[in-house]
Amino acid sequence: MLIDTHCHFNSLSRNLRVELLSQGLGNYSLIDSSIDRASSSASVSFSKQYDFIYTSLGFHPFCAKKFRLDILAEYEKLIEENKRIVSIGEIGLDYKADSALEEQEDVLRHFIQLARDNNLPVVIHNRLNNFRVIDILDEFYQDYENVVFHCFSYSGEFLEKILERGGFVSFSLNVLRKNKEITSSLKRCPLENMLLETDSPYMKIKGNSSTPLDIDKVYAFSAFVKEIEQKELEKIVLSNAKRVFSLA
Repeated sequence: MLIDTHCHFNSLSRNLRVELLSQGLGNYSLIDSSIDRASSSASVSFSKQYDFIYTSLGFHPFCAKKFRLDILAEYEKLIEENKRIVSIGEIGLDYKADSALEEQEDVLRHFIQLARDNNLPVVIHNRLNNFRVIDILDEFYQDYENVVFHCFSYSGEFLEKILERGGFVSFSLNVLRKNKEITSSLKRCPLENMLLETDSPYMKIKGNSSTPLDIDKVYAFSAFVKEIEQKELEKIVLSNAKRVFSLA
């Protein structure tokens, strides 16, 4: 069983979703990440409709200016009504966002608290050239057993800060770019801390949009780098995903 621990099924067109289902997408497991109220509602609907989809309720830093406190109450209600919501994310910080970092940090803290109140892990988006997100997470967590850093593309120093706290690191389709820093981090990451994802459709492959079916490419390349049989890696990643997301 291949699991894509971070994709955006809710962002795909209806025609593409139908096409993917006809190609056997139901043989995979997906954690569908949302970025705002609308995509959260869509993802919850999909997770009710398809038993291979789980929802991660997110609020992307690009949406920080749209944040209102009543959104937290809406998300609370969604969590109460749907047990297939398995995490809060993606949430985080991004220097490309059109809102001030302080505003993003405020939103991030609200959603970390939402996750803690509901005993859910968090999925972190981080695009900063510093350790500010670590400082904020350390305000809430003594360890990172409930923290996933998605689409990992950081330095070995950043990786070590996550690993020493027991966190999870998710590698995406960006490993196929064969960036030396990402490949080095992939090689160094212990198997017990590793997850794999596509981040589709936003993560491009040679300039083209991706889909959750591209997850096999991530497993194949990661198995090569880790010098492990792909089937064994599939079992390990699935076990890790079950552990952090409490999947049935």
